[in-house]
Amino acid sequence: MAELEDSAIFQMIGRAGRPQFDDSGVAVILTRSDKQQKYEHIVTGLQPLESRLHLQVLEHINSEIGLGMIHDLSSAIDWLRRTFFYIRLHLNPAHYTRCVATNDLDAWLKQICIQALSALKAKGLTEESERKLHLTFHGEMAVKYWLRLGTVSTIQQVKQATTLKEMVPL
Repeated sequence: MAELEDSAIFQMIGRAGRPQFDDSGVAVILTRSDKQQKYEHIVTGLQPLESRLHLQVLEHINSEIGLGMIHDLSSAIDWLRRTFFYIRLHLNPAHYTRCVATNDLDAWLKQICIQALSALKAKGLTEESERKLHLTFHGEMAVKYWLRLGTVSTIQQVKQATTLKEMVPL
C-alpha cells in the first residue's frame, strides 16, 4: 500500500462520472481510520489543492515557448497570470513564498519569469531572433519527450561518439 498525493486523489475523483461519458460516478477511497478525516476533507472540498507548477516552471515555460504562447517576457508573465498557480498564489501566498516578502506578488512573478527565461537561454534551450523567443533543437527535444532540464543538460554533455554503456553506467 502507498499513500497517494492529494493531487492524484483529486484527479481520480474528477475522472469518476465525467458528464460527457456517464450520468453519475463513484470514487471509493480505502484508507486507515486515522486518515479518514483527511480524505473526507478532500472529497467535500475543505482541503484546498495547491499548485505544483512552480516546482517545474522552467519545463512549462519551455513548452509554452514551443507552442507559441510565450514569445517574450511580457507574454510569459501573462501566461503565468492565467494559471491555477497564480490563483492559488494569491489565495495562499505563504505556501509558495516562504522566503520572499509577499507584499508584491506580481513583482515576484515577474522575477520568476525573468529567471526562467534567462536559465532556458543559458542552458541552450531557447534563443531569440527578431525580438521573439523560439526553441533550439534541445528545447524542442525537451518538449517532445517531456524531459526535465537536468536530463537535457546531461544529454548536451554527451560526446558524439559515446556508447550507450558510457552514457548509462551500471
